[in-house]
Amino acid sequence: MNAAPTTHVPPSTTDRAPDAVMRAAEGRRGIPFVRLARVEARKQLDTRAGAWLLTVVVLVNAALITLMLTTAEPSALTWMNLTETASFGQMLLLPLIGIMAATSEWSQRTAVTTFVLEPRRGRVTLAKLVSALALGLCVMVATLAVAALLNVVGLVARDGDGSWALDVGFVAGMSLALVILVTQGVAFGLALLSTPGAIVAYLALPTAWTVLSALVEGLRGPSEWLDINMTLLPLMAGEMTGGDWSRLATSVALWVALPLAVGLWRTGLREVA
Repeated sequence: MNAAPTTHVPPSTTDRAPDAVMRAAEGRRGIPFVRLARVEARKQLDTRAGAWLLTVVVLVNAALITLMLTTAEPSALTWMNLTETASFGQMLLLPLIGIMAATSEWSQRTAVTTFVLEPRRGRVTLAKLVSALALGLCVMVATLAVAALLNVVGLVARDGDGSWALDVGFVAGMSLALVILVTQGVAFGLALLSTPGAIVAYLALPTAWTVLSALVEGLRGPSEWLDINMTLLPLMAGEMTGGDWSRLATSVALWVALPLAVGLWRTGLREVA
Protein backbone atom coordinates (compact mmCIF):
# COMPACT_ATOMS: atom_id res chain seq x y z
CA MET A 1 0.00 0.00 0.00
CA ASN A 2 1.30 3.42 -0.92
CA ALA A 3 1.90 5.88 1.89
CA ALA A 4 -0.46 8.84 2.08
CA PRO A 5 1.04 12.01 0.60
CA THR A 6 2.19 14.52 3.15
CA THR A 7 1.31 18.19 2.91
CA HIS A 8 4.04 20.69 3.59
CA VAL A 9 2.94 23.35 6.09
CA PRO A 10 5.16 26.47 6.16
CA PRO A 11 6.46 27.32 9.58
CA SER A 12 4.67 30.10 11.42
CA THR A 13 6.39 33.24 12.53
CA THR A 14 6.71 31.88 16.03
CA ASP A 15 8.52 28.81 14.69
CA ARG A 16 11.22 30.78 12.95
CA ALA A 17 14.61 31.13 14.51
CA PRO A 18 14.80 34.21 16.73
CA ASP A 19 17.84 35.56 14.92
CA ALA A 20 15.99 35.40 11.58
CA VAL A 21 13.11 37.41 13.02
CA MET A 22 15.52 39.99 14.39
CA ARG A 23 17.27 40.29 11.03
CA ALA A 24 13.92 40.82 9.32
CA ALA A 25 12.98 43.54 11.81
CA GLU A 26 16.33 45.27 11.46
CA GLY A 27 16.02 45.21 7.69
CA ARG A 28 12.88 47.32 7.70
CA ARG A 29 13.41 50.91 6.79
CA GLY A 30 12.65 53.28 9.67
CA ILE A 31 10.91 56.64 9.53
CA PRO A 32 13.36 59.34 8.38
CA PHE A 33 14.47 61.51 11.28
CA VAL A 34 13.65 64.74 9.44
CA ARG A 35 10.06 63.55 9.10
CA LEU A 36 9.92 62.71 12.81
CA ALA A 37 11.20 66.17 13.74
CA ARG A 38 8.73 67.79 11.35
CA VAL A 39 5.83 65.86 12.88
CA GLU A 40 6.91 66.81 16.41
CA ALA A 41 7.14 70.48 15.39
CA ARG A 42 3.64 70.27 13.94
CA LYS A 43 2.37 68.83 17.23
CA GLN A 44 3.74 71.84 19.07
CA LEU A 45 2.01 74.27 16.71
CA ASP A 46 -1.29 72.49 16.06
CA THR A 47 -2.47 72.22 19.66
CA ARG A 48 -4.35 75.08 21.29
CA ALA A 49 -1.87 75.14 24.18
CA GLY A 50 1.11 75.44 21.85
CA ALA A 51 -0.56 78.10 19.70
CA TRP A 52 -1.56 80.13 22.74
CA LEU A 53 1.92 79.87 24.23
CA LEU A 54 3.53 81.20 21.07
CA THR A 55 0.90 83.95 20.95
CA VAL A 56 1.76 84.94 24.52
CA VAL A 57 5.48 84.99 23.66
CA VAL A 58 4.80 87.30 20.71
CA LEU A 59 2.55 89.57 22.81
CA VAL A 60 5.06 89.79 25.67
CA ASN A 61 7.90 90.60 23.26
CA ALA A 62 5.76 93.22 21.52
CA ALA A 63 4.74 94.76 24.85
CA LEU A 64 8.33 94.96 26.10
CA ILE A 65 9.61 96.53 22.87
CA THR A 66 6.68 98.98 22.71
CA LEU A 67 7.25 100.00 26.32
CA MET A 68 10.89 100.71 25.65
CA LEU A 69 10.06 102.47 22.38
CA THR A 70 7.70 104.88 24.13
CA THR A 71 9.46 105.48 27.45
CA ALA A 72 13.22 105.13 26.91
CA GLU A 73 15.54 108.00 26.08
CA PRO A 74 16.04 108.45 22.32
CA SER A 75 19.74 107.73 22.74
CA ALA A 76 18.86 104.24 24.09
CA LEU A 77 16.78 103.28 21.05
CA THR A 78 19.18 100.98 19.20
CA TRP A 79 18.79 97.59 17.58
CA MET A 80 20.91 96.03 20.31
CA ASN A 81 18.86 97.46 23.19
CA LEU A 82 15.51 96.64 21.60
CA THR A 83 16.59 93.05 20.98
CA GLU A 84 17.90 92.66 24.53
CA THR A 85 14.64 93.99 25.98
CA ALA A 86 12.49 91.62 23.92
CA SER A 87 14.64 88.59 24.76
CA PHE A 88 13.68 88.39 28.44
CA GLY A 89 10.10 87.31 27.74
CA GLN A 90 11.04 84.53 25.37
CA MET A 91 13.76 83.26 27.70
CA LEU A 92 11.09 82.77 30.36
CA LEU A 93 8.31 81.32 28.19
CA LEU A 94 9.91 79.39 25.31
CA PRO A 95 11.20 76.54 27.56
CA LEU A 96 7.54 75.74 28.25
CA ILE A 97 7.32 74.63 24.61
CA GLY A 98 9.97 72.03 25.39
CA ILE A 99 7.95 70.85 28.39
CA MET A 100 4.79 70.42 26.33
CA ALA A 101 6.72 68.65 23.58
CA ALA A 102 8.15 66.15 26.07
CA THR A 103 4.86 65.44 27.86
CA SER A 104 2.52 65.40 24.87
CA GLU A 105 2.57 61.63 24.32
CA TRP A 106 1.74 60.90 27.94
CA SER A 107 -0.66 63.73 28.75
CA GLN A 108 -2.69 63.33 25.54
CA ARG A 109 -2.51 59.51 25.52
CA THR A 110 -0.99 59.29 22.04
CA ALA A 111 1.99 57.20 23.13
CA VAL A 112 0.57 53.97 21.67
CA THR A 113 0.21 55.49 18.18
CA THR A 114 3.59 57.19 18.29
CA PHE A 115 5.60 54.24 19.54
CA VAL A 116 3.89 51.75 17.25
CA LEU A 117 4.95 53.86 14.26
CA GLU A 118 8.43 54.45 15.74
CA PRO A 119 9.31 51.97 18.52
CA ARG A 120 12.72 53.54 19.18
CA ARG A 121 11.75 55.92 21.96
CA GLY A 122 15.11 57.62 22.13
CA ARG A 123 14.74 58.66 18.50
CA VAL A 124 11.32 60.15 19.19
CA THR A 125 12.71 62.04 22.19
CA LEU A 126 15.57 63.42 20.10
CA ALA A 127 13.07 64.57 17.47
CA LYS A 128 11.09 66.38 20.18
CA LEU A 129 14.23 68.12 21.41
CA VAL A 130 15.39 69.13 17.92
CA SER A 131 11.96 70.46 16.95
CA ALA A 132 11.62 72.46 20.18
CA LEU A 133 15.10 73.96 19.72
CA ALA A 134 14.40 74.80 16.08
CA LEU A 135 11.14 76.52 17.03
CA GLY A 136 12.86 78.50 19.79
CA LEU A 137 15.65 79.66 17.47
CA CYS A 138 13.07 80.67 14.85
CA VAL A 139 11.40 82.87 17.46
CA MET A 140 14.83 84.34 18.27
CA VAL A 141 15.36 85.23 14.61
CA ALA A 142 11.87 86.73 14.42
CA THR A 143 12.66 88.84 17.50
CA LEU A 144 15.77 90.21 15.81
CA ALA A 145 13.69 91.11 12.75
CA VAL A 146 10.95 92.83 14.79
CA ALA A 147 13.55 94.75 16.81
CA ALA A 148 15.15 95.90 13.56
CA LEU A 149 11.80 97.13 12.26
CA LEU A 150 11.04 99.02 15.47
CA ASN A 151 14.54 100.47 15.46
CA VAL A 152 13.53 102.24 12.24
CA VAL A 153 10.27 103.33 13.88
CA GLY A 154 12.19 104.77 16.84
CA LEU A 155 14.56 106.57 14.49
CA VAL A 156 11.72 108.18 12.56
CA ALA A 157 9.11 108.75 15.29
CA ARG A 158 11.33 109.66 18.27
CA ASP A 159 14.57 110.71 16.61
CA GLY A 160 16.27 107.72 18.28
CA ASP A 161 19.89 106.73 18.03
CA GLY A 162 19.05 104.09 15.41
CA SER A 163 22.39 102.32 15.74
CA TRP A 164 22.61 99.01 13.86
CA ALA A 165 25.60 97.76 15.84
CA LEU A 166 24.91 94.28 17.21
CA ASP A 167 27.31 92.50 19.54
CA VAL A 168 28.00 89.05 18.10
CA GLY A 169 28.91 87.74 21.56
CA PHE A 170 25.54 88.89 22.90
CA VAL A 171 23.57 87.19 20.10
CA ALA A 172 25.59 83.99 20.41
CA GLY A 173 25.19 84.00 24.19
CA MET A 174 21.44 84.57 24.03
CA SER A 175 21.09 81.80 21.45
CA LEU A 176 23.10 79.33 23.55
CA ALA A 177 21.15 80.31 26.67
CA LEU A 178 17.91 79.68 24.79
CA VAL A 179 19.18 76.23 23.74
CA ILE A 180 20.07 75.41 27.36
CA LEU A 181 16.72 76.59 28.74
CA VAL A 182 14.62 74.80 26.11
CA THR A 183 16.63 71.62 26.73
CA GLN A 184 16.00 72.09 30.45
CA GLY A 185 12.28 72.32 29.72
CA VAL A 186 12.39 69.08 27.73
CA ALA A 187 14.37 67.45 30.55
CA PHE A 188 11.84 68.43 33.23
CA GLY A 189 8.99 67.28 31.00
CA LEU A 190 10.57 63.87 30.44
CA ALA A 191 11.42 63.47 34.12
CA LEU A 192 7.89 64.22 35.37
CA LEU A 193 5.76 63.25 32.32
CA SER A 194 3.09 65.71 33.48
CA THR A 195 2.66 69.12 31.87
CA PRO A 196 1.41 71.02 34.95
CA GLY A 197 3.90 69.34 37.29
CA ALA A 198 6.83 69.95 34.94
CA ILE A 199 5.91 73.62 34.44
CA VAL A 200 5.64 74.20 38.18
CA ALA A 201 8.92 72.37 38.85
CA TYR A 202 10.75 74.20 36.06
CA LEU A 203 9.62 77.62 37.29
CA ALA A 204 9.73 76.98 41.05
CA LEU A 205 12.77 74.84 41.81
CA PRO A 206 15.58 76.99 40.32
CA THR A 207 13.88 80.13 41.66
CA ALA A 208 13.56 78.59 45.12
CA TRP A 209 17.27 77.75 45.05
CA THR A 210 18.10 81.34 44.07
CA VAL A 211 15.99 82.77 46.90
CA LEU A 212 17.32 80.28 49.43
CA SER A 213 20.93 80.97 48.53
CA ALA A 214 20.29 84.71 48.91
CA LEU A 215 18.85 84.19 52.40
CA VAL A 216 21.30 81.59 53.71
CA GLU A 217 24.86 82.86 53.78
CA GLY A 218 26.36 79.38 53.72
CA LEU A 219 24.77 78.66 50.33
CA ARG A 220 26.10 81.73 48.55
CA GLY A 221 29.39 80.06 47.65
CA PRO A 222 27.83 76.87 46.22
CA SER A 223 25.15 78.92 44.45
CA GLU A 224 27.84 80.44 42.24
CA TRP A 225 28.28 76.94 40.80
CA LEU A 226 24.81 75.44 41.21
CA ASP A 227 22.41 78.32 40.54
CA ILE A 228 21.65 78.22 36.82
CA ASN A 229 19.86 81.57 37.02
CA MET A 230 23.16 83.15 38.08
CA THR A 231 25.50 81.22 35.79
CA LEU A 232 23.41 82.13 32.73
CA LEU A 233 23.67 85.88 33.32
CA PRO A 234 27.22 86.33 31.94
CA LEU A 235 26.29 84.12 28.98
CA MET A 236 23.21 86.19 28.10
CA ALA A 237 25.28 89.36 28.44
CA GLY A 238 27.98 87.97 26.13
CA GLU A 239 30.65 88.42 28.81
CA MET A 240 31.78 84.87 29.56
CA THR A 241 35.25 84.24 30.99
CA GLY A 242 37.13 81.01 31.68
CA GLY A 243 35.72 80.58 35.18
CA ASP A 244 32.20 81.39 34.02
CA TRP A 245 32.23 78.44 31.60
CA SER A 246 33.10 75.94 34.34
CA ARG A 247 30.39 77.32 36.64
CA LEU A 248 27.86 77.19 33.81
CA ALA A 249 28.80 73.59 33.01
CA THR A 250 28.33 72.58 36.66
CA SER A 251 24.88 74.16 36.93
CA VAL A 252 23.80 72.69 33.57
CA ALA A 253 24.86 69.24 34.76
CA LEU A 254 22.58 69.63 37.79
CA TRP A 255 19.55 71.33 36.25
CA VAL A 256 19.62 69.95 32.69
CA ALA A 257 21.71 66.78 32.36
CA LEU A 258 20.46 65.12 35.56
CA PRO A 259 16.69 65.53 34.90
CA LEU A 260 17.29 64.61 31.25
CA ALA A 261 18.97 61.34 32.29
CA VAL A 262 16.10 60.60 34.69
CA GLY A 263 13.60 61.39 31.94
CA LEU A 264 15.26 59.12 29.39
CA TRP A 265 15.31 56.32 31.96
CA ARG A 266 11.63 56.83 32.82
CA THR A 267 10.38 57.02 29.23
CA GLY A 268 12.48 54.02 28.26
CA LEU A 269 10.94 51.79 30.93
CA ARG A 270 7.41 53.15 31.24
CA GLU A 271 4.62 50.90 29.99
CA VAL A 272 2.55 52.34 27.14
CA ALA A 273 -1.18 52.16 27.79
